[in-house]
Amino acid sequence: METKKRKGTAKGIRISRKRNGGRGFTLLEIIMTLTLIVIVAAIAYPSYSRMTANGNLRNAARDITGDMANLKERAMAQNTQFNIVFNVGNNTYSFPGVAAEKTPASFGQDIRLTSAAFGAGSTVSFTTRGTLSQGGNVVLANGRGSTATITCNLSGRTYVQFNMQ
Repeated sequence: METKKRKGTAKGIRISRKRNGGRGFTLLEIIMTLTLIVIVAAIAYPSYSRMTANGNLRNAARDITGDMANLKERAMAQNTQFNIVFNVGNNTYSFPGVAAEKTPASFGQDIRLTSAAFGAGSTVSFTTRGTLSQGGNVVLANGRGSTATITCNLSGRTYVQFNMQ
């Protein structure tokens, strides 16, 4: 150990310094840092969970809207009527060209179709001009109570309104 006399101090007082001192962290510093990280994570988790659930709902709504736009294009290109059939009870929908029924639950287990109303039924029919035979809407919801309403007007235009909780 090396000792040095501090300038400006009373005679005979010495301060000792370790030759290799000051490298690394003390156990107390590591514990305090980890404690702060855990506290911040505990505060952030509910917000992250809410953001993930609502993000999954948005993705499911965009997927259905994309499928509708795709069928509208196919109806005009092939000069044929195409239908999307919504089955609210099974939480699925289907249309020509898809091997299996699609479900919004593939984006999150808690996402469900709550309603699909196009006139008296739950079928969207795109005519050869890309218009709808009957306008209506599809409503999706997640476990947090957030909803996405996909509205289709007679011209074939679709848009989504979100009500996030």
